[in-house]
Parts: sequence; C-alpha cells; structure tokens
Amino acid sequence: MTRIQDKPRRTPVASSSASPARSSDHAAADRAPARAPADWRALLGDRTPTPVQAGAIPALLSGRDVITTARTGSGKTLAFLIPAAARGIGMSAVRGMRPEVLVITPTRELAVQIRDVARELGLTAGRITGGITPGQTRSEATGKGLISGTPGRLKDLIGRNELSLAGLRYVVLDEADELLSLGFLRDVGDILRAAQQQSSNGGHLQVAMASATFPAEIRAVAERFMLNPERIDIAPARSDDAAANAADVLGGATGATHLLVNTTRDQVLDLAADRAREVLREPGGCVVIFSRTKSLVKRRAEKLNELLPGEIVSPLEGNMDQKKRERTMALLREGKSRILIATDIAGRGIDLPEVRLVIHMDISSTAEDHVHRSGRTARAGRPGTNLVLLIPEQRALWQNVRRKLPGALHPPLTREESQIDKDIQEKQGQGRGQQGPGGRQGQPRAQGQAQPARSQGGGQNAGGGTRGAQGDRPRQGSQGQGRSQGRGDSPAGTGAGRVGPQRPRGRGGRR
Repeated sequence: MTRIQDKPRRTPVASSSASPARSSDHAAADRAPARAPADWRALLGDRTPTPVQAGAIPALLSGRDVITTARTGSGKTLAFLIPAAARGIGMSAVRGMRPEVLVITPTRELAVQIRDVARELGLTAGRITGGITPGQTRSEATGKGLISGTPGRLKDLIGRNELSLAGLRYVVLDEADELLSLGFLRDVGDILRAAQQQSSNGGHLQVAMASATFPAEIRAVAERFMLNPERIDIAPARSDDAAANAADVLGGATGATHLLVNTTRDQVLDLAADRAREVLREPGGCVVIFSRTKSLVKRRAEKLNELLPGEIVSPLEGNMDQKKRERTMALLREGKSRILIATDIAGRGIDLPEVRLVIHMDISSTAEDHVHRSGRTARAGRPGTNLVLLIPEQRALWQNVRRKLPGALHPPLTREESQIDKDIQEKQGQGRGQQGPGGRQGQPRAQGQAQPARSQGGGQNAGGGTRGAQGDRPRQGSQGQGRSQGRGDSPAGTGAGRVGPQRPRGRGGRR
C-alpha cells in the first residue's frame, strides 16, 4: 500500500491495487458505528463486495462526501446507489418531480443504465435526458425518488421550475472527470448551486463523485463542491510519467490482455473484421470497435456488415436519434447484435454482456479516453482483449497516449510504433492530448489540466465528434463536418480529419 501526499490544503490519499485505504484524519469516522437500518451487504445478495464497494459504501453511510476512483467494471454504480437504498433515500414515491437522489451522468445511455440498476435495488427511479419529449420526461420522472439525467436537460428543467431540488438529500456525479471538464462544468456547477439553494436541509447535501480516471486538476475542481471529501483510490500500478504526478489516478481494464498490431490505413478495416470474426466463432459475447468520428462510424458500420455476413453490426454515435440509440443498446444486450462500432459515446459507463474484444481503430485523443474505452472488456472478473490497431499516421498521438497510461494497460512494445515520420502524421487540432508536427497545435495537455470545450463537428475529432451529443453538452459549432471525409473515403475509411478538440465557438443549445 502506498500513501500519496497531496497538497497541504487537502487530505492525503492512500491508493492500493488490492483494497481501499483512508487518510489518518478519517480514523475517527472509521471507528464510528454509524450504519443504516438496513444491512447494506444484504443488498449485494451473495456477491462479495468489491474493493471500491467495501471502501465507499461505509463512508457514504456515515454521511461523508466521497471521491472514488476505481477501474471500470469494479462495481462503482452499486457503490453509490446502495447507500441510498440502505438508508431508504429515494425508495418512496414523491410528489411531482422532486427527487431525493440525483445522479448526473455525461451520456444518455449511462443515465438509463443507472435508472435500471436503481430500480433493481428497489428505488423509485426515472431519467431526464435529451431525445425524449416533454410529455415522456414528465411521465418518466414524476413521482420518482431517484432521477438520473444529463446536465443540459436537468439544468433546463430546473430553470423552468419543473424540476424541484428542495427535497434533495444526495447527489452523485458519475464519470465525474468528464462532468467537471469545461464542456459540462458550467451546467454541473449551476445544478449543484441550485441544489444547495433549494435544499430544505440547511443547504448541506451529501455528494459522491466516481470515475475510472481522475486527473489531479479535476479533483481540485471537484472539491469546491464538497465538504472535506473522503478520497478512496483503487488504481493499478502507474506508468513512470503518471507516478511523477501522484495525485493523478487512472484505473482501467487491468484484467484484460492488451495488444497492439501495426497496420496501414488500407488494411485496418479488414484486420478489424478478421479479429472480430475470430473471437465471435463461439456463441455469445460481443465486440466493441471505437472510431473517432460520427461519419467514420456510419461508413465503417456499412462496410463491416458486408465483411461479416451473418452478424449485425450496430453503429452508435451522437447524431442518432434517441429511439435508434436505445434500439441499438437493446439489440446488443439481447444478443441479437454482437458487434458495436461507436465513437467515444460508448467509452464511459456502458455495461454490455461479455465484451470479448475492444478494438481501437483510431487512437483516442487522451490516455483517460483510452482507459475508459479499454474498460468495456474484462469486466466483473471476465477475460477480454484490448487491441490497438496502429497506422503510421497516428503513431505520434499513440506515443503521447501510451506515455500516460498505467503500466497495467500497456501493450507490449513494437519496433514500428516508435518509427515516426513527422511528414505523414495526421494534422492534430488544438487541445488536450494531441501531438502534431510542431507548433502550439502539437503540444499535449498536461495530464491534470482541465479539458477544454470540444467542438461537436461530426467529422473533426474523437472528443468533439462524439461528446457533444453524449450528455446534452452545449454545441460548439459544426465546422469541419466534411474535413474528415477527404482521405477518409479510402477503402479502410480511416479518415484524416482533426483528432483533437477544436477552438470553442460559443454555446448553442442542443438538448
């Protein structure tokens, strides 16, 4: 167990790969016998608590604010829902839209997933997201003790006095590092401030924040909204660069096999089809393939359907309407479709049955995004493979991402990946995690730096090409829709548009 020293104004954090640990000034809280009337372990059934559950649930039951970082698939959803159920918060029907528990998520799919898990625990739960009509929203959320939702729609209904936070007792930010990046930060801050102002509990709300990745700078933002938060970090071993900034924590799919294959733009699609076909020879299971833009997802889905006869290849990207997005998820969960090709909209929180293989057809723009992508496989103790398909044009970007990954997520080194010809590197946009051929555009963001607002242009980048529609994030313009399609019309459909987030162009209003 390694104790990490933080800045003097914040409590130290202990981090362990095996079990959660707490700082010494929390010893008194640990000895306190405070427990809810219900035995929280009973709510797990016959399952053994995971490390994050064993650490976070008692702290939340004692009334503490909690920041927790743990690998994907480690049971974080139950870790923040069980304390509410054990204390009877959100279990009963309420009048109107006046929840006791509010869970804020960056994506619609994750909001629906959390609602469903909450219902399994006996909470009365609804969701508020974009993509459904006002009437559907009222029907879904009225009378519910717990509401899960995306920031844009939540803020909209609060501003119109349709959603009351007067009865709120407990707030959760799931995928908190994404919610506290610049694209979401203003809306999330407005929601939390409104909750404190409307609260009938003297302005004090219990707040929990959870994610698989939590850079140090984002933690500093998080703690502005919390009261002396308990920090529980359960992380794999760090890379050398990450160890230099001990407050940065990246969890990940440590149980997966991590591989890298060097290929070319013209061969990448055939190679992805071959690998998917191989792992799906046996019944069951599925494959998740990540592409960096919405337009690439559409084109590649069509070509993969041709290359994989007998399989249904399901696309998922932010321009799809809500019915199509929900139908896609239903096909995957029912096993009718076994291949998902998606933008990073599928990288956070989405839990699919037995993802045997994750394929990165494009390199993610940051190490954090790579961690979340790779965490779709090897969940809940199952095996899985995380495969990077690396084309020469993206080697510089991959070097920057690899350098910041935890050691447990590194694929074996290959000779080719370090052979970078700057003249053929794809042009990178300004922003986080990029590395281009010189100039300020090519400078990567520091690991802990807050993320800039991202463009929502359909073909610009891995972040902007997906995130804007994920959780009703304000649109930043659509410039560049066609840029990715120039070289991207090659047979492999890899594209050559900008990878990174672009300069913000004002706030729109997509919800």
